[in-house]
Amino acid sequence: MRLRTTILAPLLLLSGAGMAGAQTVVDGSAAGIGAEAARTALSLIGKQIRDPEARVADLRIGRAGAVCGTVDARNRMGAYTGPRPFVADLSAGFIGRLPEGPELRSPDSMAAFRAMERAKALFEANCLAG
Repeated sequence: MRLRTTILAPLLLLSGAGMAGAQTVVDGSAAGIGAEAARTALSLIGKQIRDPEARVADLRIGRAGAVCGTVDARNRMGAYTGPRPFVADLSAGFIGRLPEGPELRSPDSMAAFRAMERAKALFEANCLAG
C-alpha cells in the first residue's frame, strides 16, 4: 500500500488534481461591474459551485443593486450543462442560480427551498427586463 501511495502522490500533483482553479468571466463583462464586484461575485460562485472551471458571463448590475449574470458549470460527467442565470447580493454574501426542473420539484431541504425562493425573488427584482 505504501508503494502505491508513493507512486500516486506525484502523479496527482503533476495532473493538477485536487488543486483549486478559478471560475472565469469569459466575455469581458466584468469590466462593466468593476473589478471588486467581479472578484466578490466569482468568490461567491466558487463557494457554491464546485467546478473550478465554471464559465461566468453577462455580468451586470441589476435594478436594485444585485449582480446578475450567467454561469455554465460542468456536471459529474464533465460536460458543460449550459449557461444558467444567477443573481448575487454581494452585501449579504448571497448568490443563487435560478432553479430548474428537479430542484423545483423536490428541493433537498427546507433551507434549499428558502434559498431557491430568495434567488427567484432577487432575480425578479434585479435581472428581469421590466
